[in-house]
Amino acid sequence: MRCACRCGCVVLLLSAMPLDAETPLPVVEEVEWGPFRDHCGSLLKALAESKSPLPAETMRAVRALLDRKPDDPQAAVREMQKLLDPHCLLAVSINPESRVKATRGPAVPRLHQDREALVLIKVHNDGGVTHQLRLRGPEIIGDDKRDDDRWLRAALVSEAPFGEKLTGRRLEYRLLRLRTSQSGKREATFQFDVGQGTQDLGFRAEVPILFAIQKVRPD
Repeated sequence: MRCACRCGCVVLLLSAMPLDAETPLPVVEEVEWGPFRDHCGSLLKALAESKSPLPAETMRAVRALLDRKPDDPQAAVREMQKLLDPHCLLAVSINPESRVKATRGPAVPRLHQDREALVLIKVHNDGGVTHQLRLRGPEIIGDDKRDDDRWLRAALVSEAPFGEKLTGRRLEYRLLRLRTSQSGKREATFQFDVGQGTQDLGFRAEVPILFAIQKVRPD
Protein backbone atom coordinates (compact mmCIF):
# COMPACT_ATOMS: atom_id res chain seq x y z
CA MET A 1 0.00 0.00 0.00
CA ARG A 2 1.35 3.34 -1.00
CA CYS A 3 1.81 6.00 1.60
CA ALA A 4 -0.97 8.54 2.00
CA CYS A 5 1.74 11.13 1.48
CA ARG A 6 1.68 10.37 -2.26
CA CYS A 7 -1.74 9.00 -3.11
CA GLY A 8 -3.78 12.16 -2.64
CA CYS A 9 -6.08 10.65 0.02
CA VAL A 10 -7.75 12.91 2.54
CA VAL A 11 -5.53 12.81 5.60
CA LEU A 12 -5.87 14.64 8.89
CA LEU A 13 -3.40 15.22 11.66
CA LEU A 14 -4.65 15.12 15.22
CA SER A 15 -4.53 18.53 16.84
CA ALA A 16 -2.47 19.19 19.91
CA MET A 17 -3.87 19.66 23.39
CA PRO A 18 -2.85 22.73 25.35
CA LEU A 19 0.44 21.86 26.97
CA ASP A 20 -1.05 22.06 30.45
CA ALA A 21 -3.80 19.54 29.60
CA GLU A 22 -1.43 16.57 29.59
CA THR A 23 1.93 15.90 31.17
CA PRO A 24 4.60 16.75 28.57
CA LEU A 25 6.62 13.85 27.22
CA PRO A 26 10.10 13.40 28.73
CA VAL A 27 12.91 15.15 26.87
CA VAL A 28 15.44 12.73 25.36
CA GLU A 29 19.00 13.89 25.94
CA GLU A 30 22.32 13.03 24.21
CA VAL A 31 20.85 13.03 20.70
CA GLU A 32 23.20 13.84 17.80
CA TRP A 33 21.85 16.95 16.10
CA GLY A 34 22.98 16.26 12.51
CA PRO A 35 21.14 12.96 11.91
CA PHE A 36 18.20 14.13 14.00
CA ARG A 37 17.94 17.32 11.96
CA ASP A 38 17.86 15.28 8.72
CA HIS A 39 15.22 12.98 10.18
CA CYS A 40 13.00 15.91 11.20
CA GLY A 41 13.40 17.44 7.75
CA SER A 42 12.17 14.20 6.15
CA LEU A 43 9.30 14.03 8.62
CA LEU A 44 8.24 17.59 7.81
CA LYS A 45 8.37 16.87 4.08
CA ALA A 46 6.25 13.71 4.48
CA LEU A 47 3.63 15.62 6.44
CA ALA A 48 3.55 18.43 3.89
CA GLU A 49 3.16 15.96 0.99
CA SER A 50 0.31 14.23 2.81
CA LYS A 51 -1.58 17.54 3.00
CA SER A 52 -1.67 17.09 6.77
CA PRO A 53 1.00 19.47 8.01
CA LEU A 54 1.48 20.62 11.55
CA PRO A 55 -0.15 23.95 12.49
CA ALA A 56 1.33 26.82 10.52
CA GLU A 57 3.01 28.36 13.55
CA THR A 58 4.68 25.05 14.43
CA MET A 59 5.75 24.46 10.82
CA ARG A 60 7.43 27.88 10.68
CA ALA A 61 9.23 27.28 13.98
CA VAL A 62 10.43 23.83 12.91
CA ARG A 63 11.67 25.09 9.54
CA ALA A 64 13.50 27.98 11.21
CA LEU A 65 15.20 25.56 13.57
CA LEU A 66 16.20 23.28 10.69
CA ASP A 67 17.54 26.15 8.57
CA ARG A 68 19.97 27.63 11.06
CA LYS A 69 23.21 26.29 12.45
CA PRO A 70 22.69 26.11 16.20
CA ASP A 71 25.23 27.47 18.65
CA ASP A 72 24.18 24.71 21.04
CA PRO A 73 23.15 21.51 19.17
CA GLN A 74 21.72 19.90 22.32
CA ALA A 75 19.54 22.94 22.94
CA ALA A 76 18.30 22.63 19.35
CA VAL A 77 17.39 18.96 19.95
CA ARG A 78 15.43 19.92 23.05
CA GLU A 79 13.68 22.76 21.21
CA MET A 80 12.66 20.43 18.37
CA GLN A 81 11.13 18.00 20.87
CA LYS A 82 9.26 20.89 22.47
CA LEU A 83 7.75 21.69 19.06
CA LEU A 84 6.88 18.13 17.99
CA ASP A 85 5.91 16.40 21.24
CA PRO A 86 2.53 18.16 21.69
CA HIS A 87 1.41 16.53 18.41
CA CYS A 88 2.29 12.97 19.46
CA LEU A 89 -0.58 10.61 20.22
CA LEU A 90 1.79 7.97 21.63
CA ALA A 91 5.34 7.62 22.90
CA VAL A 92 7.37 4.41 22.86
CA SER A 93 10.56 3.85 24.85
CA ILE A 94 12.94 0.90 24.41
CA ASN A 95 15.40 0.25 27.22
CA PRO A 96 18.94 -1.19 26.85
CA GLU A 97 17.51 -4.71 27.34
CA SER A 98 15.12 -4.06 24.40
CA ARG A 99 12.06 -3.96 26.67
CA VAL A 100 9.30 -1.80 25.23
CA LYS A 101 7.11 0.62 27.17
CA ALA A 102 4.37 2.85 25.72
CA THR A 103 2.60 5.94 27.06
CA ARG A 104 -0.04 8.44 25.93
CA GLY A 105 1.09 11.60 24.24
CA PRO A 106 -0.54 15.05 24.49
CA ALA A 107 -2.36 14.98 21.10
CA VAL A 108 -6.15 15.01 21.20
CA PRO A 109 -7.55 11.54 20.28
CA ARG A 110 -10.05 12.80 17.73
CA LEU A 111 -10.89 11.14 14.41
CA HIS A 112 -13.35 11.65 11.58
CA GLN A 113 -15.42 8.73 10.34
CA ASP A 114 -14.13 7.18 7.09
CA ARG A 115 -11.25 9.66 6.85
CA GLU A 116 -7.64 8.68 7.23
CA ALA A 117 -5.56 10.39 9.92
CA LEU A 118 -1.82 10.60 10.41
CA VAL A 119 -0.51 10.96 13.96
CA LEU A 120 2.97 11.17 15.44
CA ILE A 121 4.68 8.60 17.65
CA LYS A 122 7.81 9.56 19.59
CA VAL A 123 10.33 6.70 19.86
CA HIS A 124 13.08 6.85 22.50
CA ASN A 125 15.34 3.97 21.52
CA ASP A 126 17.83 3.60 24.37
CA GLY A 127 18.63 0.06 23.25
CA GLY A 128 19.73 0.99 19.74
CA VAL A 129 17.21 -1.53 18.36
CA THR A 130 16.96 -1.81 14.58
CA HIS A 131 14.08 -4.29 14.42
CA GLN A 132 10.58 -3.48 13.23
CA LEU A 133 8.35 -1.67 15.71
CA ARG A 134 5.22 -3.82 15.72
CA LEU A 135 1.71 -2.68 16.64
CA ARG A 136 -1.31 -4.77 17.54
CA GLY A 137 -4.37 -4.57 19.77
CA PRO A 138 -7.72 -6.23 20.41
CA GLU A 139 -9.60 -3.47 18.58
CA ILE A 140 -7.12 -3.05 15.73
CA ILE A 141 -7.98 -4.58 12.36
CA GLY A 142 -5.08 -6.56 10.91
CA ASP A 143 -4.57 -7.58 7.31
CA ASP A 144 -6.03 -11.04 7.99
CA LYS A 145 -8.55 -10.36 10.77
CA ARG A 146 -11.85 -8.62 11.24
CA ASP A 147 -14.64 -9.20 13.72
CA ASP A 148 -17.23 -7.20 15.62
CA ASP A 149 -14.71 -6.08 18.25
CA ARG A 150 -12.16 -4.78 15.76
CA TRP A 151 -13.07 -1.32 14.53
CA LEU A 152 -9.84 0.62 13.99
CA ARG A 153 -7.40 0.26 11.12
CA ALA A 154 -3.96 1.26 12.42
CA ALA A 155 -0.59 0.82 10.75
CA LEU A 156 2.82 2.43 11.09
CA VAL A 157 3.87 4.20 7.90
CA SER A 158 6.79 2.23 6.46
CA GLU A 159 7.15 3.89 3.07
CA ALA A 160 10.07 6.21 2.34
CA PRO A 161 11.53 8.05 4.11
CA PHE A 162 10.77 5.82 7.08
CA GLY A 163 11.30 2.14 6.24
CA GLU A 164 9.88 -0.85 8.12
CA LYS A 165 12.66 -1.01 10.73
CA LEU A 166 13.78 1.47 13.35
CA THR A 167 16.97 3.38 12.61
CA GLY A 168 18.64 2.45 15.90
CA ARG A 169 19.16 6.12 16.72
CA ARG A 170 18.32 7.33 20.20
CA LEU A 171 15.35 9.41 19.08
CA GLU A 172 13.05 9.36 16.09
CA TYR A 173 9.45 10.21 15.26
CA ARG A 174 7.23 7.85 13.28
CA LEU A 175 3.86 8.29 11.60
CA LEU A 176 0.84 6.16 12.44
CA ARG A 177 -2.04 5.86 9.96
CA LEU A 178 -5.53 5.54 11.47
CA ARG A 179 -8.97 5.00 9.91
CA THR A 180 -12.38 3.85 11.13
CA SER A 181 -15.91 3.52 9.80
CA GLN A 182 -17.34 3.93 13.31
CA SER A 183 -18.51 7.10 15.05
CA GLY A 184 -19.03 8.20 18.63
CA LYS A 185 -16.67 7.43 21.52
CA ARG A 186 -14.68 4.21 21.26
CA GLU A 187 -11.62 2.91 23.06
CA ALA A 188 -8.69 1.10 21.48
CA THR A 189 -5.65 -0.44 23.15
CA PHE A 190 -2.30 -0.05 21.37
CA GLN A 191 0.29 -2.76 22.10
CA PHE A 192 3.90 -2.38 20.92
CA ASP A 193 6.92 -4.66 20.70
CA VAL A 194 10.13 -5.07 18.70
CA GLY A 195 10.09 -8.86 18.64
CA GLN A 196 9.04 -11.80 20.74
CA GLY A 197 9.55 -11.29 24.46
CA THR A 198 10.33 -7.55 24.26
CA GLN A 199 7.12 -6.30 25.87
CA ASP A 200 7.77 -4.54 29.15
CA LEU A 201 6.66 -6.35 32.29
CA GLY A 202 3.40 -5.26 33.89
CA PHE A 203 1.66 -4.58 30.57
CA ARG A 204 3.42 -1.23 30.26
CA ALA A 205 3.70 -1.71 26.49
CA GLU A 206 -0.09 -1.31 26.28
CA VAL A 207 -1.92 2.03 26.08
CA PRO A 208 -5.73 2.36 26.05
CA ILE A 209 -6.98 5.49 24.27
CA LEU A 210 -10.55 6.73 24.14
CA PHE A 211 -11.26 8.33 20.75
CA ALA A 212 -13.95 10.84 19.91
CA ILE A 213 -14.96 10.01 16.33
CA GLN A 214 -16.95 12.61 14.48
CA LYS A 215 -19.57 11.36 12.08
CA VAL A 216 -19.17 12.83 8.61
CA ARG A 217 -22.40 14.17 7.20
CA PRO A 218 -23.04 13.48 3.49
CA ASP A 219 -22.80 16.49 1.21
